[in-house]
Amino acid sequence: MLATLVPLFYEDMSVASYCLYAQKENMFENPHMLGAARYDGAGSIVGIEVFESVSEDDLVANCDIIIPINNISLFANIEQQLTGFDGRIVLLLDQSIKPEESYNKRLQDLKSKGFKIGIKDLPLNTIESYKFMLGNFDLFLINSDAGNVIEQAKEFRKIMPDMVFCAENLHSKEEFDAAKDSGLFKIFEGTFFRVPINTQDTEVTPIKINYMKLMTVINQSDFDLEEVANVVAQDPALSIELLKIANKLTINSNIRSINQATALLGQKEIRRWLNTTLFNELAAGKPNEITRLSLIRARFAENLATAFDYAMRKDELFLMGLFSLLNLILDMPMEDALEQVGVSNEIKKALISDDGIFSPQLEFLLSYEAGDWQEVSRLMVLHDIEMHVVYDAYVEALKWYGKMFI
Repeated sequence: MLATLVPLFYEDMSVASYCLYAQKENMFENPHMLGAARYDGAGSIVGIEVFESVSEDDLVANCDIIIPINNISLFANIEQQLTGFDGRIVLLLDQSIKPEESYNKRLQDLKSKGFKIGIKDLPLNTIESYKFMLGNFDLFLINSDAGNVIEQAKEFRKIMPDMVFCAENLHSKEEFDAAKDSGLFKIFEGTFFRVPINTQDTEVTPIKINYMKLMTVINQSDFDLEEVANVVAQDPALSIELLKIANKLTINSNIRSINQATALLGQKEIRRWLNTTLFNELAAGKPNEITRLSLIRARFAENLATAFDYAMRKDELFLMGLFSLLNLILDMPMEDALEQVGVSNEIKKALISDDGIFSPQLEFLLSYEAGDWQEVSRLMVLHDIEMHVVYDAYVEALKWYGKMFI
């Protein structure tokens, strides 16, 4: 099984919900699943196990959880499969749900049990036939790939004046801004939030320059722990975080000094901790999702190092994932951003020009988090990677993020 969580945003870029995208089989290894066999087990909700890895206090706290279901799983034992997250589960339907009374009654039953209902991909020319069911829906997704999303929303608004609309598949900041400024949408989805900029006139604040200088030092192949300890000791916030992480990661739970903490953790852990902590500081003022995505991507890349035959270079892969959105954090082109923090040439080649030995793994990470299962399946076959290895690596990354940063 493969599963990922895709964010949907409010207009202030806070996360409104996470949508579960999942696939049960690798279609390249199981072509029979493309036929009638794809309905085997269709009554079960694929990927729901991923939520066993994230508690109410973790990644999805205070967010709605969107679960896509089909016209078969709609009539399955959803109530038993989807426990927890009371009042926050949105069942997302599509046009396979027919405008028939049997579907309408089932939706009313699920609504009475506390589920919210969303629907996507309804063509405008069919909406009249669904009119008697529209009162069951809490969320209506409008796909920008189907045409101008604002013009679509204007037409749908005539029929559903009070519906919460989501602009789906927004690919650029310009598309997001236009949809937001229209006032027609409350929620927004797409890759727009991670589209890079190409301007070169952004000024970096002095404190961020200091952080980046420190990152350049620790990313050298060898550095002086005592020198780093002295720098950290001058920043109260960093000092507190270092003592917290040292006590969390070491057997000795009574670490009292910065020098003691750096000595016990050693270069490897200090490098990892400072890169992630300073990265969080650099990301202050940016959407939290960019930080979350970078950190989970970093751990996911590290976890897949062995699968891509780079077990001895997993620290570099961690940094590749961590800095893969650094251009958004610093508001500058990736080439300039990476010069600020000091990374290996292989990381630069992957992130700047999609080239070099790490490029295939970066491609895999991006395809996975977007839920592009056809491309993920192709890459798994190409690199001879088992599905369970990928799923376990992703779930562990979610757990790690919850443990270390929430």
